[in-house]
Amino acid sequence: MGFTNDYSKASQGVLKPEGDYEVLIVKAEEKQSKGGKLHLNLNLVIRNDVDQNYQNGYLFHTLWKRKKPTAADLQVNGYGFGQVMALGKAAGLPNGKNYESLSDFLQELIGKPVRARVVHDEYNGNKREAIAWFNPTDFPEVKHVMKKRPDVNPDGFAPAAQQTTYANIQAAQAAAAQEFASMPLDDDLPF
Repeated sequence: MGFTNDYSKASQGVLKPEGDYEVLIVKAEEKQSKGGKLHLNLNLVIRNDVDQNYQNGYLFHTLWKRKKPTAADLQVNGYGFGQVMALGKAAGLPNGKNYESLSDFLQELIGKPVRARVVHDEYNGNKREAIAWFNPTDFPEVKHVMKKRPDVNPDGFAPAAQQTTYANIQAAQAAAAQEFASMPLDDDLPF
C-alpha cells in the first residue's frame, strides 16, 4: 500500500502538556546562536524514577543575556543574576558558595534534579514548550537510569561513529592494491 506526500498535514511533534515535570539537568552550557548571540542552554531529561508522563523525554531552556545588565548581572556574564540564582537554588546548590566562573557553576548543575514548570507560548507564530520557572524537586533521591544507545539502532543502521565512509573504503582498497603490487611475480605460472 502506497501513500502520497501531503505536507499540509506535517507536524513538528506533540507538545507536552503544561504542568510540573521532575527533571534532571543533563547539560548546562554557554553557547552562541546562529546570529552570534551568547546564551545559556539547558537540556533536561524527564525522570524515569518518578511516576509521570513523558519519562525520558527532553525539555530545553534558554537564558539570554540582558540588554542592559546590572552590576550583579555582569557577575554571571551578563545573564539575569536573579534567574541564575533561582536555578541554583532550585538545584540545591549551596547558598553562599563562591564560583570562579559561570562555567564552574554550570558544571555543578549537571546531574541535579529540579522541578520544571512547562507552559506553552507562541514564538514566530508557532506554539512551543517553554519553562516558566524552576523549583526544588519533590524527589531528591535520584534513581533515574539514562537510556543507553545500542550498538545498532532498530532500523539496522550503525551509529555515525561506526559507519564506514567511502574514504575509508578507498584507503583500504589502495592499501590492498599496494600489498598486491609489491608481491613478487612468478614467471613459472602455467597461465
